[in-house]
Amino acid sequence: MKHTKNFILLAFAALSLFSCERENLKPEPQQPSVPQIILDTDIASSTDDLFAMQLLYRYASQGRCNLLGVVVDRMGDTNAAVADLMNNYYGFPSLPIGLERNGTYERFGYINYTPIAQATDTNGNLLFARTYSDYSSLPDGYILYRQLLANAYDGSVTIMLTGIPSTIANLLTSDADQYSPLTGVELVRRKVKRLYFMATKLEPGYEQEVSAGYNRMMHPEAARTLIQLWPDEVDVILSPSAVGNLVEYTPEQVISDIDWTDIHPIKQVYMRYDCNTGQRMWDPMLPLQEMEDDDLIALSPRGRISIGADIKVSFIADPEGNFRYQMPGDEAWAQRMLNLIRASN
Repeated sequence: MKHTKNFILLAFAALSLFSCERENLKPEPQQPSVPQIILDTDIASSTDDLFAMQLLYRYASQGRCNLLGVVVDRMGDTNAAVADLMNNYYGFPSLPIGLERNGTYERFGYINYTPIAQATDTNGNLLFARTYSDYSSLPDGYILYRQLLANAYDGSVTIMLTGIPSTIANLLTSDADQYSPLTGVELVRRKVKRLYFMATKLEPGYEQEVSAGYNRMMHPEAARTLIQLWPDEVDVILSPSAVGNLVEYTPEQVISDIDWTDIHPIKQVYMRYDCNTGQRMWDPMLPLQEMEDDDLIALSPRGRISIGADIKVSFIADPEGNFRYQMPGDEAWAQRMLNLIRASN
C-alpha cells in the first residue's frame, strides 16, 4: 500500500509539473507569410503614385500582402486627404496615415490634383469618402513609422519609398520613445527586410556617378541622411527613372480602361486635370518588383552607394553590398508591365 501511495504521489507531481510546463509554453513567433508593406509616397504631384497605390490595394485585397500604413512625405494636409480618399475608395478606411511636418515643401509638381479630395457631385456631396475631417490629428510620418515597426516581426517589413526621403531621414535620426527603446537606425536594422526607393538616374554599368534624380533633389539633406545612415544589413533596391520611363499609360487609355464608372479617383483625376505632362509609370515598378515574378524586373549585381557634396551618388559593385538597382527591359517587357498596371483597374 505504501508503494502504491508513493507511486500515486509521484505520478501526480509529474502531471502537475507537465501541466505547469504546458502553461509556460509559448508558440514561437512566426514570420508573416506575405509581405508586410509600408508605402511612403509624395502623392498629389504625379499620377504614377496613384497606380502604385492601386496595385498595392489590389494585392492586399487578394491576400497577397498586408498594408501596414501610408506615409505622406509631401507636407500639407491636402496631400494627406488624397491618401485618405484612396484608402477609403479601395476598402481600407482604417489604414493608418502619417504626415510629414518637418520636411520640405515641394517646389513644383507635375500635376496638382489635391482638389480631387473636395470634388462633389451635382447635389454637393463629396464624391469620395474620407476617414478624417481634421488632418492635424494625424501622427508625424516618422512617429507612425516607429509605431508600425515596433509592432512588427523582426526582419518582416518592406518599405516602398516612391517620393521624397524626408520622413525616412527623420525616422533614422529619431531617438527612443514610447513605442520602442531603439533608435531609428536600430529599429530599421531589426525590423526592416528591404527598402525600395524610386530614385536616381543610374544606368547599366558600375563605378559610376549619376545626377541626383527628382526625389533626392527635392530634399538633398534627407537623401544624404538616408544613404549615410541606412544600415548595411538591410537591402535597398533603387528604381532609376530610366526603368519607368519605358512604360507609358496614356490619359486616353486610362479613361477608356475605367469605362465602367465615372466615380473612380484615378479616372476623375484624368478627367479633371491635364495629365498629358510626360507622365510615366515610375512608382509602380516598386510593387511590381516585390509582388510579381522574381525575374519580372532584372536587378544589377550588388554594390555600395556613396553620395557626394552635389548629392550625386556613386555606385560601386561589391558582392557584399546591400544596394542593387532595377534595370530597364525591352519593348515587350514594357508592354508586359503596362498590362499588369492596366489589369489592376
